Amino acid sequence: MSNTIRNLFAAVMTAILSVTLFDAVYHVSSMITPGVSNIYNALGTQIAPNMVTAVIFDFRGYDTLGESIILLTAGLVVLLVFGRGRLGGKP
Repeated sequence: MSNTIRNLFAAVMTAILSVTLFDAVYHVSSMITPGVSNIYNALGTQIAPNMVTAVIFDFRGYDTLGESIILLTAGLVVLLVFGRGRLGGKP
């Protein structure tokens, strides 16, 4: 990767870390109503046969989002750590 891409990636990761730390200190997330829960609360009783499955669908969505973010972050870290090697065996 070129230095421009690495600098851009570092800036994005720094911004994400800054937002996370700001939220942890000032508890901004408690003031925000998540839109996904509102959609599930409005449509969940029509889609799911009972309230238990509506709640499970809601938490599974957040769980899947978290897993995909973890996998994306792990892949990007591996690329950053091992991306400096040269192909073809040239020193």
